[in-house]
This record gives sequence, structure tokens and C-alpha cells, in this order.
Amino acid sequence: MFSKEESKRLTKLFWTSFGKYMGKHQSSLGKNIKWVNYKTGLKDIYFRLKADSKTADISIEIQHKDDGIRELFYDQFLELKTIFTSMVGEWIWEKEVYNQHGQKISRIYIPIEGKVNIYIKDTWKECFEFFEQNIVPLDEFWSEFNEIFKQLEK
Repeated sequence: MFSKEESKRLTKLFWTSFGKYMGKHQSSLGKNIKWVNYKTGLKDIYFRLKADSKTADISIEIQHKDDGIRELFYDQFLELKTIFTSMVGEWIWEKEVYNQHGQKISRIYIPIEGKVNIYIKDTWKECFEFFEQNIVPLDEFWSEFNEIFKQLEK
């Protein structure tokens, strides 16, 4: 078990190390990008990378407070599901789920298959590769289709 300070230090080191690991990649548009804090350009759509002592996942979270608008964004992703799957892979689709703050969201995600723990450096490589194998194609998908979602936002 780690102290709160040690846990915080290792968490920060994990994400900093991942950022450096991903430095070899530019966005699909050829720009430098902060993969950990990916900016979608839409205020209610987020790409999340999560990791803790038991699991890791990458997700698309649609967090619009208006249920109808959130469902509209989710339905647009559904319209693109075949293309999404061919570009990014098979993910899990949840139309309605509650996040850690009790907010109703829509979520599309993929968890890592395997045991990872951000407090054990020997598992970092597997986690970094998992994130890389999913965020890079997700960026390619988003670069190609984000304008559709920007039009919906208007």
C-alpha cells in the first residue's frame, strides 16, 4: 500500500511517462498533440484515458446535460458505428450510464484485456501500448468525422 503522496507521485509519473511515450506520434492532421488531454473541439464530447490499480480503459464520453442533445450525439456515433468499428475496432456502447459524479452520460469505451496497475511500473508498457493502439485510430476517425458533430452542436 502506498501513502497518499506516493500514490500521487506515481500517478503523475505514469501520465507524464505516457505523454513522453506518445511523443513519437503527431495527430492525423500532422500537429503536435497532448494525447492525455485530447481536445475534441466540442465542449460536451471527451476522449478519456483512465488507469488505476486494477484496470485501464479509453472512452468517448458524451456529457451534454440535455438528454435529447446527448442522445442526438450518441445516435450520430451509432450512424457511424460501422465506419468507427472498421477504423478503431470493437468497443462497448452504452447509451445511458452515470459517471463518477452522478451525471447521466453516454459512453463508448474499450477496457484493457489483462492486468495493469499504474503503481507497478512493470505493467506500464502494456497499458501504454493499449492506449496507443486505440487513441491513434480514434484520432484518425475524429479528424475525418468531427465536422458532423460540430454541425450538430450548432
